[in-house]
Amino acid sequence: MPEVDFNKRIEQYVKLRDKIKEMKDGFAAQLDPYAEALEQLNNLILDHLNKIGGDSVATPAGTAYRTAKKSASLADPDLFMNYVITNGAWGLLDRKANVTAVTDFIETNNAPPPGVNFTQVFVAGVRRK
Repeated sequence: MPEVDFNKRIEQYVKLRDKIKEMKDGFAAQLDPYAEALEQLNNLILDHLNKIGGDSVATPAGTAYRTAKKSASLADPDLFMNYVITNGAWGLLDRKANVTAVTDFIETNNAPPPGVNFTQVFVAGVRRK
């Protein structure tokens, strides 16, 4: 197996990453006027849908529709958890394992908690000098 010149490979990696960023930034700048026009059209279409009280309008060119994007962030996590526990309102919670806590559990117990599948994948990263 040939020896790897890490200095050379890291130098190439950094240069290539920089070139990709430069190209993406340049392309993003070229897209700006188109993205702005698209956003203006989106606002115009949404305004029209809101005015007519409709959820969609079909035309020969395509169908415009509106959807509701919903978010439920916690203003007061302790108050929320207190409510859930006191009222048994477990349906208000998402059920998933906390990766950080599971990692800590594995370090202490040499195995994941019962019912948890844990995977870890290593990737390489490069920092600029």
